[in-house]
Amino acid sequence: TTVERLCPLLVNNNVVEQQIKATDIIEKLEKGQDEDKIEALKQVVFGILNGIDMKRVVMPVIKFCLRSDNHVIKKLLQVFWEVVDKKGSDGKLLPEMILVCNHLLQDLKHPNEYIRGSTCRLLCRFDEPEILEQLVPQVLINLEHRHSYVRKNAILAVMSICQTHPELIPDAANRALNFINEEGNPLAKRNAFLMLT
Repeated sequence: TTVERLCPLLVNNNVVEQQIKATDIIEKLEKGQDEDKIEALKQVVFGILNGIDMKRVVMPVIKFCLRSDNHVIKKLLQVFWEVVDKKGSDGKLLPEMILVCNHLLQDLKHPNEYIRGSTCRLLCRFDEPEILEQLVPQVLINLEHRHSYVRKNAILAVMSICQTHPELIPDAANRALNFINEEGNPLAKRNAFLMLT
């Protein structure tokens, strides 16, 4: 089904809600209150997972939620980027996704280690080479980050990118070997060994 193609995440919304309307969601996003944005993002994710076309909402989400520092909104945005269809009906990447690339790049450079690491982890679920190509240099830089949480998720991102698009990181095996030799964290090392198997 479409849901399984878009995302391995399945959420059961037991509450029978009225038909989700894009206009209502856009209105909630425009209000500016974080609680409204959180509720709107949850509705969008539930809508997408239930097969409702939410392409009209992508640009308002980008416009009104990307700059938020609210941690709940950031987490919901990561789920949203995972489930939203990033390609149009013609099979080409949506133009809005360029803005998303810039946002993800900023998150890969974020001073908060959790945001960096979780963004690396999110990239494991992306399959679009046009998006990944722009983010690969920063993912590789994160392999040398001071915090082990960032490094272990960066090596997972490298592994995932190499499995789907090996041409984006042609020297991935050498990088993994160097990573194993220099890494002190056992979980990060295990992830690198997984990549080489």
